[in-house]
Amino acid sequence: MSLSGRTVLVTRPAGLAAPLAARLESAGAVPLPFPVIELVPDAAALEALPRSLACADWVIPVSPSAIDFAADALGSAKLEKLRFACVGAASARRLAALTGKAVVHPAGDASDSAALLAEPGFCVRPGERVLILRGHGGRPELADALTVLGASVSLAELYRRIDGAPDWAAFDAAVDDGTLAAALVTSGEIAERLFQLAGPARAEPLQSLLYGVPHPRIAERLAALGARHIVTTRACDDALVEGLQNWFSHQP
Repeated sequence: MSLSGRTVLVTRPAGLAAPLAARLESAGAVPLPFPVIELVPDAAALEALPRSLACADWVIPVSPSAIDFAADALGSAKLEKLRFACVGAASARRLAALTGKAVVHPAGDASDSAALLAEPGFCVRPGERVLILRGHGGRPELADALTVLGASVSLAELYRRIDGAPDWAAFDAAVDDGTLAAALVTSGEIAERLFQLAGPARAEPLQSLLYGVPHPRIAERLAALGARHIVTTRACDDALVEGLQNWFSHQP
């Protein structure tokens, strides 16, 4: 058994789905772009960002999208005194390429705030000013932990998440012809929004899919929604696709 001919939902926002869809196609799958959320910029936060960067000692984008939205401001800012950190290796590489600066990130496969806080190279001293780049409504753990350590923490919430427009007709067709097999879900909010937008009539087809996720927290959200088959992998596109491949290769 393999991914060949199997339809896989790619639930990222439309502008972020192409690399993962291409990786699925190379593995023989049929990717179905299925953006259950979209990201829209917060104009006021982006306008204020250069001033916030000028006052910071540390800058920490907590998502790839935060880096993308901040790219223009980072490209024109004076970066000499700034130190950078990210929660994942892929984001760190993107940020380093953008800024030309070293970026602290968790070693190994971990990719969350707890892992960053435990990283020996991430040493924020009391009184230092930390600017966290994120979307509206992000998780509070990193900001709370840094505040306890004595840092002065500011949030730049650069974008909002709104409902996307997934193709439910294509979803239903793939269910009817028996090809819909899996979904890749890269955030807990995407998991929640997927089931909310689907409604009760589509709950059973969603619960029967195989889900590839990059963090145990997302797996827990999906399990609470009734998903029965979940593979947790490292936080990169190759690992997500390989996780699906490995699961199907062991099915009778």
